[in-house]
Amino acid sequence: MSDISAKFVRALLVASVSAAAMLATQAQAEATDATTASDEGLEAIVVTARKRTENLQTVSASISALSTGELARRFDSDVRDFANSSPNVVIDDTQQGPGGVAAIYIRGVGVADVEKSVDPAVGVVIDDIYLGQSSGSLLKAIDVDRVEVLRGPQGTTFGRNATGGVINIARSRPTQELTGKVRGTYSSFDTFDLQGVVSFGLAKNVALKVSGAYNSTDGYIYNITQHQPGQKSDFRSIGAQLLLTPTPDLEVSVSYDHQLTRQDPPQLSALTKPTDLFCSGYGYCSPSPGVPITGDRYVSAGNAPINKSARFKLDMATGKFKYDLGSDYQLQYIFGWLRTDESINQDFDSTPETLYHTDRPARWRQITNEVRLSKGGSGPLTFVVGGYAWDSKYTINLKNYIGFTAFGPLITSAQDVTQTTKSYAAFFEGDYKITDKLKLTVGGRYTHDKKTSFVNDGTIYIYDTLVEADPVASVPPSLEGGSIVMTKPVEKSWSKFTPKVSLSYNFTDDVMGYALWSRGYRGGGFNGRPATLSAASIPYNPETLDNYEVGFKSQFLNNRVRLNAAVYLMKYKDQQQDLDVPAPGTSTGRENRTINASKADLKGFEVDLTARVAEGLTLRGNIGYLDAKYKNFFGDIYSTGTPVDATFLKIRRAPKWTYDVGIAYDHEVGPGTVYLNSELHFLGEHELTFLNNPNLRNGSQYLLDASISYKINKTMISVFGKNLIDEDGWTIGYDVQGVWSYAAPRQPRSWGVAITQNF
Repeated sequence: MSDISAKFVRALLVASVSAAAMLATQAQAEATDATTASDEGLEAIVVTARKRTENLQTVSASISALSTGELARRFDSDVRDFANSSPNVVIDDTQQGPGGVAAIYIRGVGVADVEKSVDPAVGVVIDDIYLGQSSGSLLKAIDVDRVEVLRGPQGTTFGRNATGGVINIARSRPTQELTGKVRGTYSSFDTFDLQGVVSFGLAKNVALKVSGAYNSTDGYIYNITQHQPGQKSDFRSIGAQLLLTPTPDLEVSVSYDHQLTRQDPPQLSALTKPTDLFCSGYGYCSPSPGVPITGDRYVSAGNAPINKSARFKLDMATGKFKYDLGSDYQLQYIFGWLRTDESINQDFDSTPETLYHTDRPARWRQITNEVRLSKGGSGPLTFVVGGYAWDSKYTINLKNYIGFTAFGPLITSAQDVTQTTKSYAAFFEGDYKITDKLKLTVGGRYTHDKKTSFVNDGTIYIYDTLVEADPVASVPPSLEGGSIVMTKPVEKSWSKFTPKVSLSYNFTDDVMGYALWSRGYRGGGFNGRPATLSAASIPYNPETLDNYEVGFKSQFLNNRVRLNAAVYLMKYKDQQQDLDVPAPGTSTGRENRTINASKADLKGFEVDLTARVAEGLTLRGNIGYLDAKYKNFFGDIYSTGTPVDATFLKIRRAPKWTYDVGIAYDHEVGPGTVYLNSELHFLGEHELTFLNNPNLRNGSQYLLDASISYKINKTMISVFGKNLIDEDGWTIGYDVQGVWSYAAPRQPRSWGVAITQNF
């Protein structure tokens, strides 16, 4: 950060704290004459970010949250729409597989790869269950009761693979009374969406909640080769949760969710430079830098079938036991089971020829067990302590269809990969009130990971036509031929302790300042898409991230204004980066590797403001600044065998500036109430590829959403628009060095109408 930027950050922090303290004092003096907070103040936000129920304003960490009331007035489709609620957050769909493959980055920390061998760097948690893969992590906005975005490493209570932060999603609880909601929506691209949830009592102390959803769309990509929409999909889900409360102290719940997505394989855009093989050798050239070969980001030229042949199935079961032991002690046990099954034949070359397609059937299974003992209350000591066990396994049977080799019009190669992870952890985090105003927080987590990987290449078949029948030659796998042949899995273990220490001070009842140090850890692993035995058998190392943070939280003017801010410095060690590199002598000539990119510094600030400025009128805004740079990065980034100084590279998905401004207004008109909502989200320019390919660079984007609703009793009719400025930035960019690159654009401007019925 430059001297000017550093001075600006210091000035902003000092001025904000001073203003917050003065306004809080003024608000206390005027409290006797003001309207009570319960009548016109901001809605209190309850979070479970530390695995305890707390008020957002009392937690000494950077958290943004959307409450039940705020979510009810939004038209979010999935987790991507929640990103606007928090600064320094970028969430996209990589379009590299079925079911929604999440690329989630917080403060420049994240992962954008479909392979399940790559652990997420930002945890997505739903109802206390962590999702251990990127596929399926773009959770649909169905029955969402609360969303929390935790920025910075969460190495204490959430553990490994939360170096960037956590998106914590909670759904509604079953109720004894008959309650529910149904929403039907029709929007652009012939999109139908229907979702609903209902809760009711089955017997005394037994309640059931049932939810369901259906979505169908033609998508926003047109396939010019096949002359039809190329992004059709349908999604359906059903879920149920049973809640038993046999005594006031005991609560038991079980739930099951089933989701099925059938879709066209995602349609990608091919981009090529004059020196790329697909341009110089096959004539598929970008008309100008950054423009796909079709000349239009929303037109694809792929030749793979688009008959909803891709499939993603998810099944999840959870069980929870909670018992109040008395004296503010509570014991919890949480069981989670998740299984996904997916299949897709995807055209990655995005040309009218079969140059590079893949068939990728994959299966994933995870089982988690967690036990917690927590102590709440108003005493000087509160804490949570627990243990966690993780067991996962995934298998992929990859098949490549390659048409750009010298061996014939088409060759196929196959590879089977099975990887397992077992992880065990013990954790604690506690608060101790040294005085009525001063509080010390200390936490730690010890994690032990063990991973195995078993990779074997299949036979390579060579064909004299583009039809996969009657091969003219075959090459069985052998070590002498450069193939990957394993007789037993390779394995590796790692252990790490991740501490946390913070000190907070309440200047007044409404203004709290804090200083925080925390450490995050992401386990090492094995490459999941190797082409050489060394890449398959030699693991990459874990990464660690130390976060130093100073911030404050304030609420003043009779709870009408909430202002929170933080300044941070995060220091990366052994940062993991995935990239495509040449692999001469192999069937594809390429392989994907994860490398440890030495050190990096990420520093900046965040400000989050919510204000109820008048009756029915609420303003919301946030701003984030991020300066992300590699430090001491010396590596073979071009796979030439010669390491180079790579500190000139920019870190991916790390825009320098992000901000969001929103307005919510409601007013009684006739027999009902009108609700107006508008939100402008700014996303600064940022890189999408490891080597900073300029053709796949995103410029600044302004994303504007708006809606107007009219509600009479429990019925609401709404009209909404998304991306009204019609930004077409890339959501994914992947660079296959010297061959071609591919990308996918964000959804263009869309409109919709919705009817919501509560009961």
